[in-house]
Amino acid sequence: MNYCMNCGREYDGAPGYCPECAATYQQPPYQQAPQYQQPPYQQAPYQQPPVQNVYVQAPYPPTEVDAPNTGFAILSFFFPIVGLILYIIWKDKTPLKAKSCGKGALISVIVSVVGSIVSTILYVVLLGGLFALEAGMYY
Repeated sequence: MNYCMNCGREYDGAPGYCPECAATYQQPPYQQAPQYQQPPYQQAPYQQPPVQNVYVQAPYPPTEVDAPNTGFAILSFFFPIVGLILYIIWKDKTPLKAKSCGKGALISVIVSVVGSIVSTILYVVLLGGLFALEAGMYY
């Protein structure tokens, strides 16, 4: 069955001419549209969402490797104030590394105190010996 594109009536005539309204067509008139049938359900294929350059913070901050460090212990030995500062900064985040800095600074302070005591004793003994020589006690 053909339908006129101008008046919409059904006719059995030749395509391109409607006998009711005498319309002529450049293209053939509409055919009766088939009844709509819903296609069977199909799930759309999965598509990866587009990548966006958005910074997403991890649920936990990255952890720093905590291990005793000989290099920082030696640095702290020669510069005890640096060792003390590093110990204070790192004592919560990296306790083993902080402990090595603290040990280096503490050993440096102990060595300098012991060295001062020993040098003071030697100075007093040598100075006392010189005074005793000059006084003529030792012949």
